[in-house]
Amino acid sequence: MDLSKMMNRSRLKGHLYSLVRPRTIQCAGRPVIDGYFPDFAGEGQVRLGNSCCFRSFRLRQHFTVLKDAVLEVGDDALFNDGIVLCAAKSIKIGHSVKIGDMVYIYDTHFHQVCPDEPLTEAPVSIGNNVWIGANSMVLAGASIGDHSVIAAGSIVTGAIPARSLAAGTPARVIRTFEVPDGWIRR
Repeated sequence: MDLSKMMNRSRLKGHLYSLVRPRTIQCAGRPVIDGYFPDFAGEGQVRLGNSCCFRSFRLRQHFTVLKDAVLEVGDDALFNDGIVLCAAKSIKIGHSVKIGDMVYIYDTHFHQVCPDEPLTEAPVSIGNNVWIGANSMVLAGASIGDHSVIAAGSIVTGAIPARSLAAGTPARVIRTFEVPDGWIRR
């Protein structure tokens, strides 16, 4: 399915939205748009799984996928109000991931911190059935294991193992829990 054509022809709240989109947006199935259409920009590759849900009533989501970068999203992922995502290299989001309001996900730091440190660009990987709480950040090089929960307001800078609850700045594992592989968070 070509999301670009669908978005160009769609009317939402009486306005025709013309968005700058990546050259390639591939959808495994029709996405669920509840509220504003997400804003896709850049020249990179976007691959959306089946039944991805974009829910925004206050703030539109912004997805920037730069040239030669890839954004891969699994089936049944949910994106809430005001999400900002920028892929300079690679961001992979698993199946049934739920992302809260005002979450920022970046695989780059955009600028050098100081002259003797290189610009940081590192892939971001978010596993299946992950819940990322509102006002959190997931930064370059971060990885979050399957079934994990990131508490609201956390900043993920490293690896969070599967089946963990992590919180803080930077996010640290608070506890782990048992979850069967087939279980999906509602």
